[in-house]
Amino acid sequence: MLYYILFNDYYTPKEAVIVFLITIFVYLISLSLHEFAHSYTAYKMGDSTPKISGRLTLNPFKHLSMSGFLMFVLLGIGWAKPVPINSLNFKNYRKGIRLVSISGILTNFLLGLLCAILYFVLFSTVGYVNVAMEYVFLILQYFMIVNSFLALFNLIPVYPMDGFNFVTSFMRADNKYIKFNVKNGLKILFTILLVIIIIELLFSFDLLDWYLTLLYNYVYLPICFLGV
Repeated sequence: MLYYILFNDYYTPKEAVIVFLITIFVYLISLSLHEFAHSYTAYKMGDSTPKISGRLTLNPFKHLSMSGFLMFVLLGIGWAKPVPINSLNFKNYRKGIRLVSISGILTNFLLGLLCAILYFVLFSTVGYVNVAMEYVFLILQYFMIVNSFLALFNLIPVYPMDGFNFVTSFMRADNKYIKFNVKNGLKILFTILLVIIIIELLFSFDLLDWYLTLLYNYVYLPICFLGV
């Protein structure tokens, strides 16, 4: 990602630096809200572990993983530090697991939707009147992109993603699917990412762009038109 932004002919050096800083800002805010949603939901379900560990906060640096941050800077795919949770403290174990798992995904989707609505309203009323507004639109676009990707990626029912925890909350602990994923989940995720990269390189088909186009045309835009 860093190479693409800084050495892209589309941007001047000054614009490239601004776009890079905007991307980092959006990444930190989006991941922080995702992790805070996990922490807050777990706390409300009866587990004080996130609060004790200092993760019941909107401070992005409390959630930041340096390895995940560097991967995002270099490749555009990163992660935050997992929120420590003791599910045995939940008032309702299975309900707690489901709500904590889905809370981060819903937060990212709603944040992306909110930015889509703001983009639609501003574009309809103000438009690209000056350079400042162009950067406002760019920030909103990046919020849509990053949060849509986070929502999609975390839905994957593979360990240790949120989708895995949500799906397996309906299963018995000794389920073969759970055992297989705990052992091989990271390998599966790496393979999925590798396949996406290979498809893009060999066939010039951007799966993420395809997903974002579908999401924007069939989810964001209809809701914008209905809600505005």
